[in-house]
Amino acid sequence: MKKGNHLFVKMVGAFLVALTSIPLIVLMGVSLNPGVEQVFPPRGLSLRWYWGILEHDRFIEAMRFSLVLGFGSSLVSVVAALLAGLAIVRGRFLGRDLLMTILMSPLIVPQVVIGMAFLITLSSMGIVSSLISLSILHCVITLPFATRVIVSTLGQTAISLEEAAQSLGAPPAVAFVKITLPIVRPGVIAAGMFAFVTSFENFTASQFLVWDRTTLPVEIYTFVLTESDPTAAAVSFLIVLSIIILVVIFNRFVAEYMYRGR
Repeated sequence: MKKGNHLFVKMVGAFLVALTSIPLIVLMGVSLNPGVEQVFPPRGLSLRWYWGILEHDRFIEAMRFSLVLGFGSSLVSVVAALLAGLAIVRGRFLGRDLLMTILMSPLIVPQVVIGMAFLITLSSMGIVSSLISLSILHCVITLPFATRVIVSTLGQTAISLEEAAQSLGAPPAVAFVKITLPIVRPGVIAAGMFAFVTSFENFTASQFLVWDRTTLPVEIYTFVLTESDPTAAAVSFLIVLSIIILVVIFNRFVAEYMYRGR
């Protein structure tokens, strides 16, 4: 690539990064405003609204519920995606492509349609528990992300090492756990991260199934409708900051893992 083209690519990249960072900068500025109004630029700097989060039990309870829901649904999705991935990548059966299409179908269906369908179905079955209904919903909407990553990872992993272990007497399950699973570990962790973030930040479909308990995104939306102080901005910025830190830690983990594997 020529020097001029390389400089142009860098400039475009820097512009896109700056453009996507503007909403985060505005959100942080609003959350640091000492007054009760949501204005930018802030008329001073204060952590008042961050400390104020602790005074809102609804946010704390919603965050706990979202964390439990996210970890639970991501664990189920990763396990299901791993089993489905083995069948799709290594299996030779009629309907393999159809199975992959079914697993990925929640990505092409609008979230509003999914939420409404679950609301009608679960209500007709008499299920009015947020934990049960949202757990089923989040497992469905996170499964495609986990499946896509794990299928791609398994497709790039040679089965010859696992077959060599089996030829030396290791049972298939033991060979997979001790040989293949450590190799695909970064992909499995990435799938879990995608699933967790998708579950934690989901609002569109989740709002239909909030009955006795609520998730953090739905609680933030409800708070914004009834209150005008920057507490919701502080909560939102903490969520964004936590996700950024999580991604940085994951990238560091993958880099070190790949370096040791060379």
